[in-house]
Amino acid sequence: MEKIIKKIEKLAIFDGIYSDKLLSILKGIQYYEKKYAKDTALILQGMPYKALYIITSGKCIGQMTDSSGKILKIEDFEAPYALASALLFADDNRIPVTVWAKTDVDLLIIKKEELISLCQKDKQFLLNLFGDVANKFTFISNKLMYLQFKSLQDKILFYLSKQKADDSGWIKPNHGIMELSTLFGVERPSLSRALARMGSEGIIERNGKKIRILKNT
Repeated sequence: MEKIIKKIEKLAIFDGIYSDKLLSILKGIQYYEKKYAKDTALILQGMPYKALYIITSGKCIGQMTDSSGKILKIEDFEAPYALASALLFADDNRIPVTVWAKTDVDLLIIKKEELISLCQKDKQFLLNLFGDVANKFTFISNKLMYLQFKSLQDKILFYLSKQKADDSGWIKPNHGIMELSTLFGVERPSLSRALARMGSEGIIERNGKKIRILKNT
């Protein structure tokens, strides 16, 4: 059990809950572990989501198939990650994506009833779960907003324009490259190439993790 704790203690839903207390929490609820091989589906689009899936090892991808059969990449997930916490408590809890294992994956699965029991017993966990649900809702809302932009460059410039800059115009983005690629709906290499091109064209300037807009075209 100590190995599981080391894998999940950095999750937002367990923020502020120390290892000893987390150990006690897990001993007080029912959960189970499951392994998935690379390229297998953890859960299929349209299935009821009745338990919280926590990725404790490996990487996954969420894909949606539209009415025409086109497959759309929605998001990448990397351990440790709690999948679709908001959906768990929805009236219509059918998951809108199929989640595939990009690598071999280990899951920790906690049923909804056990989570409710845990929320009743631990106020900190309840607050963390509320925060996780709210943050994921905000992330999805922001992602939908970026659909209005046709080019990746426009998405990048819009994102940077909403970030706080210092007196010299330097911006330290609130998201890493992986989070931004998910937000913009592109692969990480595509985003890296776009940033490099924008730098060479004098549209932006980069200094380590900081970025400055030179031309807002």
